[in-house]
Amino acid sequence: MLENLETLVALSKTGTMMETATVLKISQSAVSKRIASLEAYYERPLIERDGRRVVLTHHGTRLVERVT
Repeated sequence: MLENLETLVALSKTGTMMETATVLKISQSAVSKRIASLEAYYERPLIERDGRRVVLTHHGTRLVERVT
């Protein structure tokens, strides 16, 4: 769970799955899976995709604020 939250925080800073993967030194697929796991756990969307960019939803923003 901690890795998933770390991934969401990194994603909020970088804005793309690819940049997050590079920063965390994991695959882009792993980033997607971690975010999907968090969304399943909290039972709500945490991100919205806008082409290659990613924007946090209201719930995603609140979660990042609580964990940082």
